[in-house]
Amino acid sequence: MPSMLLSLISVIVTLGVSQAHGQGRTCDFPEIKHGNIYEEHRYKQTFPVATGKYFYYSCDRSFASPSRSLWTRITCTEEGWSPTPKCLRQCFFPWVENGRSASSGQTHQEGDSVQVVCDEGYSLPLNQSGITCAESGWSAPPPTCSRTGSRRKCGPPPTIDNGDITTFPSAVYAPGDSVEYKCQAYYRLQGNRIVTCSDGKWSEPPKCLEVCVVSEEMMRKHNIRLKWRRDTRLYLESDDILEFECRYRYRARSPPSAFQVTCQEGKLTYPTCG
Repeated sequence: MPSMLLSLISVIVTLGVSQAHGQGRTCDFPEIKHGNIYEEHRYKQTFPVATGKYFYYSCDRSFASPSRSLWTRITCTEEGWSPTPKCLRQCFFPWVENGRSASSGQTHQEGDSVQVVCDEGYSLPLNQSGITCAESGWSAPPPTCSRTGSRRKCGPPPTIDNGDITTFPSAVYAPGDSVEYKCQAYYRLQGNRIVTCSDGKWSEPPKCLEVCVVSEEMMRKHNIRLKWRRDTRLYLESDDILEFECRYRYRARSPPSAFQVTCQEGKLTYPTCG
């Protein structure tokens, strides 16, 4: 067989294998810890998918994507999903009593570290200087600045509405002692769940915020429905966000911004369609 013919056959075979290999690039279903793709139950059976295919995913409560968007787009590429779908823990850092921090009153993302500086005459216990936001929350209770050399004790921890401490209360607590709070069912804890005895006083206790309830009856009254879900009854915790849309053949009477509603201490403001 002439050498030119052999070379041509070799090129054709190599090209065919290369094309077949390229056509086989697909992406498996993205297993997202603390999150899920939009309408996962509907699309999961279609995997694996070809390059160019894209989906949107959202994260569970107290988690967010690196972009912190409500819905984040991921696309199947030759190298896999881009960007890599992640859900990172969000940690709220409270105000520091008898001290200061640039992070006070801010929400931090998993991996962030917070530093605390105490006022003059106060110090942190056990040489603590900062904490890190981890997947499970703060790596330690937020630091408490105590008066240097103070040994004043505390009485019983403060009471809160719709919540209580997780241990049986004592009559007296030593400086540095801590207790943990939890809320009743359908209430969300806001603030630091750990309070600490310092210089005869307890640090600021958390609050238990009431949830919001959405029912089919209320949605019919306003001629609206859930945009992303089809639950007939839904419980929302405080600060959770819900999106509505008009029912078929109805038009919005409220501005577009009113259709993205936030649960605020048990209250929802409904948009209206007519």
